[in-house]
Amino acid sequence: MTARTPYDDDRSPYSRRALARLVLSHQASGLSDAAGSLAVTRYDAFCGAGGRVSEAAALAGHADRLVTSAVIYERERGTSWADIGRHLDLSGPATQERFAPAVEQWRAAFDVPYRLDQTGRKRVPQLPTAAYDPARAVRNLDLWAATRVGYDDKHAVSGGLEPGHDDDEQTGPEKEATEIDGRIRLSHLGGFLDLLSEYALHRPADSARDVVARAMETREDEDGWYSYAMVGVFESLDIRLAVDGDLVGVVVAGAHSPALRLRISTLLDVFA
Repeated sequence: MTARTPYDDDRSPYSRRALARLVLSHQASGLSDAAGSLAVTRYDAFCGAGGRVSEAAALAGHADRLVTSAVIYERERGTSWADIGRHLDLSGPATQERFAPAVEQWRAAFDVPYRLDQTGRKRVPQLPTAAYDPARAVRNLDLWAATRVGYDDKHAVSGGLEPGHDDDEQTGPEKEATEIDGRIRLSHLGGFLDLLSEYALHRPADSARDVVARAMETREDEDGWYSYAMVGVFESLDIRLAVDGDLVGVVVAGAHSPALRLRISTLLDVFA
């Protein structure tokens, strides 16, 4: 039996139904992005014979996976096989025969969310990515909706999940509307801060990593968080950090631009 990871704690506030819906959202956003790429004609001259058919076939396969994710979600919310089958032109028994293995595999992964590889050191997730790491999925999908769909809602995806993301239930620093959080490796903290400083057009006398290093040696609030104000040309960010072994909990608040929030989210993914 492998030790618990921070991802296990991230999943704990969510019901299995909510995680299934999150996986469905992740699949839908991926299909949308892939279909949008196929709509572009500018580079057709560089596509080999049959290349666009290959892309369309890949989209069809993605759509099939999307349907399977939708079936899993419907089963988690209590929908009968007969009701699901009506929308697929299948009988209830035929629908169950086709999709029951995927539903069973989904549920079994909660008992064993990951296995170790042959070396015994690397964890291989058994759950879909969005369900295994919901904190990252929620953050990225909310940003995807804000930048791609155009909803004026910072919680377009997370706001409808159960139990939701009420500010009162957050741990650590007080939650703000523009807040983005995640975990990165302590060894990556300097690079993360340097790039974030560039994105925010923050120009301190010393580098951001040096200022934060000195602050972390001397200042810590009662909850174990360190704070740093990153004052930029157009936006000012409130950076909060909490060290836990070789990981650092990161909270970035104050980014009002969707483009800047997306960049911050990407940085957190890269340095995770």
